[in-house]
Amino acid sequence: MTGTMNLIQDLVCRVTDPLLRQGFSNQMTEGTLLFLDDVRLFRPTADAGTLLQLENIFESSATSDLPAELRQILEKIIARENILDPDFDFGKIESLTSSKSFGSHFNPRINGSWFRNLEAWGKGMYPGDNLRSDTPEDWEDNVWHIEKEGFSRRSPVRVAHYGWYDRFVASNSGGSHHAAKVIWQGRRDNIPYLREVLIENLSIDAGTVRELESRFFSFMYLPRKSDGLRDADAQFRLLLRNRVSDNVWYLSAVRYHENLKFAFITKEALRGRQALFSKWMTTATGAGKIIPLPLYLKNPQDYHKKPYLHDVSNIFLGTPF
Repeated sequence: MTGTMNLIQDLVCRVTDPLLRQGFSNQMTEGTLLFLDDVRLFRPTADAGTLLQLENIFESSATSDLPAELRQILEKIIARENILDPDFDFGKIESLTSSKSFGSHFNPRINGSWFRNLEAWGKGMYPGDNLRSDTPEDWEDNVWHIEKEGFSRRSPVRVAHYGWYDRFVASNSGGSHHAAKVIWQGRRDNIPYLREVLIENLSIDAGTVRELESRFFSFMYLPRKSDGLRDADAQFRLLLRNRVSDNVWYLSAVRYHENLKFAFITKEALRGRQALFSKWMTTATGAGKIIPLPLYLKNPQDYHKKPYLHDVSNIFLGTPF
């Protein structure tokens, strides 16, 4: 009797296992196509909102709701080193954290977010009565503005050097247009402008990336924009919970111009199903619907290809004032 039961159980497993695998594959594929946009990352521009600022995405305040094991890994991914440079070439700065002419607003137009760096933005910027770069007097006026607005001489300029972009990004509270003009005119006319700068050198720790890869499945994805009928991100998360694991954790790409998300799943929680989930990840990656986080962290430059664009209300750069 026992032998007969074992044969029946074996037959049932042979029949149902392929059906279960097929059901998982079909549902995950369908959900991926329904709920996810193609995920492509911006080429860095003068606007720091086109950069993945991983030090902010993985900082302790953002990861406080994650399990300790994952939180400790993420908080180690970005290595930091601070250096005070009393004579930093201001012209090396390529991006800023703040400007009223970044991103898409009420009256969207071509603006700083479209230009590859501050020098290019300063060159292309529409000249106004208070914003020119033609004469030495214009240079002095622009320097006066940035030192009174976003780059006071009362303290060092705070600059982050992103090793994975090889890009200097300054933290500012204003003065973006004049800063772009200073950098453009300085390059064009060979005018030096040196400032005391506190540089935070940021780099990706390869050992921590390997640790993340060995213990977690992790990937980036971009939910489809709401159509007013359903929340694509909520639907995708529900799919993962129902078909993959109850224990999936998420982060958002803060200070980034798209609604990019990060998902993390412990490999231990998928014992017996890792191969099936890995197959889905391979398929979704090939379709451009996800980017495995370890692959990105090993070669970020390979993924930042998309030009920044937004709908505009006119086709000229226009005066910012």
